[in-house]
Amino acid sequence: MEITYKPIRHGYARIDKNGKLLITIPIRKKGTEFEKIMIQKWEALFTRYNKRTHIDPIQKDSILLFGEEVSKTQLMKQHTWTIKNITKEILKDYATPLFDLYSKKLWIPYKNIIFRKTTSKRGSCTHDQKFSLNLDLIHLPTKYIKYVIIHEACHLKIKNHSKKFRTLVESFCPEYKRVKKELSKFNIR
Repeated sequence: MEITYKPIRHGYARIDKNGKLLITIPIRKKGTEFEKIMIQKWEALFTRYNKRTHIDPIQKDSILLFGEEVSKTQLMKQHTWTIKNITKEILKDYATPLFDLYSKKLWIPYKNIIFRKTTSKRGSCTHDQKFSLNLDLIHLPTKYIKYVIIHEACHLKIKNHSKKFRTLVESFCPEYKRVKKELSKFNIR
């Protein structure tokens, strides 16, 4: 844990790529009860974070694709692109037919799909029927990727997370509650 004091209005905490807790506290709150309470709160969050399953998808000689280790040299023989472009293309080839399928089942067309690396979301659907998927999904087993795609595709019809929305998701993925709970435990570095 590392604590820094800055001339800011609100304190915050984050976890760096190495899994270290970084806490920033307003200078005016140094040594106060507020500081003690916030440190306790952030340490509790950090403890929960550490209980997650952390995935290091890219190793020296291999990469995780759909939850399975694949040799980098084997992957690079098939493509002349970078690892990021290869994984983006593989995810696109997997996800596009599924979005087409669920779009057809819902009778609502979508405009396009964007694949990009994000830090907080696994996927999103805009009001103008555009999807975005996190590139890190490629490292997870297919059941989790499929759940995220189903979840986002259902937003074509219902834009919120109401009971009606959850029922629609369940109609396509009956075990969605279990899969969602398992998925929440993964953290990709």
